[in-house]
Amino acid sequence: MYVQTAITVFNKRLSADRREVYFPTCIRSASFLENKSSGHSTDGAHSQSLAYKLRIPANATVQNGRGYVSEAEYARLDDAAAAGCWTLQTGDYVVPMETALADPIDAGALEELAAHSQLIHVKEYADNTIRGSAAVKHWRIGGE
Repeated sequence: MYVQTAITVFNKRLSADRREVYFPTCIRSASFLENKSSGHSTDGAHSQSLAYKLRIPANATVQNGRGYVSEAEYARLDDAAAAGCWTLQTGDYVVPMETALADPIDAGALEELAAHSQLIHVKEYADNTIRGSAAVKHWRIGGE
């Protein structure tokens, strides 16, 4: 079942010292679906996995009115300009809740956040805002 929720997208960038930092953006009115699956192999071993699907409507409320930019355009921005927008790219993370974070965080802070909340690793995404009516335009995120 899809649930309407606020999410926080953490866009990955490399800092000046070549370490990963994550720029947070809170987005309200996203749809969230958690899919649990299990399977077993021929030797009887069982495994379980979680898959997540998120949809962000094109008219969602985004923190500080930040605009969406493509992954390629985001990579070309400096850190000051990147703080004023958001994107989707593989390797990003999403927390299915609103956070009060406004400044970039490092990988250690992201791991600490993961210890206290659900952290979704973005494996795929699609920009479905090109065609269709305003009611169906959205960004889709698939992750684990």
